Amino acid sequence: MDNSGINIRRGVAICHFNRQQYLPEIIEAVEKTVPKDTRIVVCDDGSYNFVAGNDAILLRGQNLGVAANKNRALWALQDCHYICILEDDLKPTSKGWFEAYEKASNLSSIHHFCRVQDKHVQETEPEFTAFMKKHGLTPIYGPSPRGDLTFITRRVIERIGAFNPKFRGAGYAHGEWSNRVWRAGLIGHNNKWVDIQEARDMFIQVGDREGGRWELDKKALKKQLIKNEQIYKELKKTEYSYLPLSLE
Repeated sequence: MDNSGINIRRGVAICHFNRQQYLPEIIEAVEKTVPKDTRIVVCDDGSYNFVAGNDAILLRGQNLGVAANKNRALWALQDCHYICILEDDLKPTSKGWFEAYEKASNLSSIHHFCRVQDKHVQETEPEFTAFMKKHGLTPIYGPSPRGDLTFITRRVIERIGAFNPKFRGAGYAHGEWSNRVWRAGLIGHNNKWVDIQEARDMFIQVGDREGGRWELDKKALKKQLIKNEQIYKELKKTEYSYLPLSLE
């Protein structure tokens, strides 16, 4: 509850596909490090090979790919004020990461933080970085968003809505969705993709390219990525921003 008496709701969704060997420790680590009363949802994209356990809510659907599974996450957490979507091999190691992103969003006009690509880019608004550092937060910037962690406010769901269901399998859906967030003015910075160092340091990647969709047939995976890239290029030409949430 904030100073105005409003009950602030928080949610974390763990998006899962074929990494059941990591999932129990990821769920446990999230439960131990998020604020009290945070809703935790596991969204399974057709794996059907585990039980969530503990206090996590399990939301299962048929195998439709990353975009559809993240739409399940948005659907399950659409009433939350602050939302984090994690992939199933990214493990938080200590408390404070959720609060760091929440604080950063409250201090800025940025409603979308993400893990950025490892190649960082130069700051274009040093006064913004200086302001954030006064509050104990260090922004870092990248050339594009990674899909393994996204922290948003509810305004993103209200203004942007869903990931585009045209994307199947893995690849490009998160970049297209994030571009819509930026075009809607919800990433108030010239460097679109912003992360917070203090939060980023509280995660380790336990699987990366082990399991998940990387176990699929390599030729089929390559074909799917090429198709998703073509969809991405076509959608970049459009001006729409909002897509309604759906639960497939």
